[in-house]
Amino acid sequence: RGHAAVAAARTREMSALAAGNASEHVAEIKALRREHREDFEVLGPKVSEATAANPTRLRIRRTAPADLAVVVTLPAAYPSDASPLFAVEASLDDAYVEALEALLAEQASYMPGMACVSTALMALDDVDLATIDVGTPGRCRSIFTVDVVNNSPQFKKSLKGAAAGNPCVYFYRNIECQNNAKFSFAVDPLRSVFVVHDAPEKETAKAFMKTVRTDGAMDMDMLGKPGKIQMSVVEEFELRPRAEGLDGFAGTEYRTDAERGELMDPLMAAAAGLKTR
Repeated sequence: RGHAAVAAARTREMSALAAGNASEHVAEIKALRREHREDFEVLGPKVSEATAANPTRLRIRRTAPADLAVVVTLPAAYPSDASPLFAVEASLDDAYVEALEALLAEQASYMPGMACVSTALMALDDVDLATIDVGTPGRCRSIFTVDVVNNSPQFKKSLKGAAAGNPCVYFYRNIECQNNAKFSFAVDPLRSVFVVHDAPEKETAKAFMKTVRTDGAMDMDMLGKPGKIQMSVVEEFELRPRAEGLDGFAGTEYRTDAERGELMDPLMAAAAGLKTR
């Protein structure tokens, strides 16, 4: 079923090219070449040879707001049903690169259905790197999992204390234990708990993880005595400066792995982590 969906998506994209986007691509490339001359380069493939998996890419060099190049990808569904994609190549901190890419994407989003690469690039002319919003660099995210929590009130209290006011969320599944002797002394036990914590910088993140690992009262054992948790680290990474951070302290129940994925995928390094350039 998954392969069929991918194939259908690719067919739709290539149908978009056949339906008229190809001529739009050719016309826009010619216009960009005239406008930028020696600062313009087609990375390939030709529009006639482009595919959904290998769309046409261009590189346009600029001197404002710094010496940089913008690599522009023309998806098959652009401009009818998609926007161009922008990647900035520059000797700038990642925070500035991401801010410039976000600006270009925002400009393109204002012009759906239109050939907009040239207009979007014009937005760079007015950028002042000294004042551009680069987000919040240096934030660190820690994600770990706990197979079983025996006493969830104790765990929540300890986790909130370890977070020390920094945002922290957790996702969990409940355990039905009314007729399970193993959990006869448990208090609102949880299983498959995933914890996500944001810290303003690396040292705070390290302190949080150390507290969680070593706190002898993070949970209660089956006899009601304080105990540590058995945790496994999932990911530790630096957030993209403009990535959305967590808010407050809260728990959310999920019932299936798919539901957990919907909740957590946007929080993982692949979606929110600092990109390696």
